[in-house]
Amino acid sequence: MSYGNTHGSVYGGGGGMGSNNQLIEDDNEELTTQLRSKVKTLKSMTIDIGNEVRYQNKMLSDMDDDMGKSGSILDRTVRRLGVMSRSLQNYHTPILFAFVFVVFLLLWIALKFR
Repeated sequence: MSYGNTHGSVYGGGGGMGSNNQLIEDDNEELTTQLRSKVKTLKSMTIDIGNEVRYQNKMLSDMDDDMGKSGSILDRTVRRLGVMSRSLQNYHTPILFAFVFVVFLLLWIALKFR
């Protein structure tokens, strides 16, 4: 197996193999340089994306904490309102009857001693 002849026939014959090999080497070097540049750009973009993801995760975590605090404050307020409404319902009817009794008593006294 002779690889030298294969390269020579593929890239333009065997007569100028030295110059063809040099052209191929130059093309490979240029492609390698372009590939390095693209890899460097992709690495930079990947690092930037990672930093952005960490920042967004921190912001979401902070928002979650704030929402949790607000939710617990709202839960406590609703419980307090429930306790107040139950306690007002228990005393609401007797207070209303007492008020009506006092008003009628005052009207009766006012009309009797007129």
